[in-house]
This record gives sequence, structure tokens and C-alpha cells, in this order.
Amino acid sequence: MHKGRMIGITLAALGMALAGGSLQAAAKEAPAVVAQPAAVMAGTPGMSPAPERATYVGRYDFDDYNCRSGRACLAVYNEPGGNWRVFDMYACTTYRLSEAYGQGALKNNQTGGAIVSMYGASSNHLYSFGTAGQGVHEVRDLTPVYTVRPC
Repeated sequence: MHKGRMIGITLAALGMALAGGSLQAAAKEAPAVVAQPAAVMAGTPGMSPAPERATYVGRYDFDDYNCRSGRACLAVYNEPGGNWRVFDMYACTTYRLSEAYGQGALKNNQTGGAIVSMYGASSNHLYSFGTAGQGVHEVRDLTPVYTVRPC
């Protein structure tokens, strides 16, 4: 409910009470206040522990992004900025992904045939991607992805 509408209802109730009416009568005439759900707004994607590098690229520029040798680079759509947030993962560890929704993209430029695996909140396996150099793997849906392991 808008703040101005709530003030108007409150003033109407106060006016009736001052004019000799009851607050119960004012409450009957005032429309019911219904709580509205807060709008869901995605925040800026994040990763913990911090990857070797996190940067932003234009919405259509990940194909040209240089994922350096030995790295896996994950592109997550950044709703507030309308661009991609790219995480360059170098260390062989488990990264916790946050604020990642919808489709994403991955370049696995690791050496030695290392695979990038993605897991859900209950450690269930969701996706695996082999090495492809600068080739782009499409990640169908990052919404259920909780962790990423690039090794």
C-alpha cells in the first residue's frame, strides 16, 4: 500500500473519532490493509572464496573474453548492471556461488583435462564441463547451482 493512501485512511479514522464517531465505525469504512510481498530483485553475483579475478563484460561480449590458460571462467548474468559478471577460477577448491539465476556460460581453459563440476545445495551433481580452451559451454540454469569446483 502506498504511504499516501495509508496516511489518508489514518486521517479519515482520526476525523471520524474527533467528530464524535467511533474508531470501530471508521475502521468499517476504511478499506482493509493487505500486506504486499516485497519485489524480488537479484543482487550482484558473488563467489566465495574470492576467485583469482572477478570482472564485468558487456552482455554479448563473453565470447570474446580471454579466459587465460589454466583457468575456468564462469559468466553469471548481473541483473542490476545488465551485463555479465565473470569469475576467473584458478585454485582447485570449491567455490560458493551466490545471486546466480538463469542461464550462464563457462570457458574451461584449464590444463591437463581438468573438469568443472557444479553442485546443488545438497551436494547433488548438476553439471560437468570438460576443457574447451576459449570455447563457450552454455550453462542451462544457474539457479540451483550452489557450488562450483574447477578441478
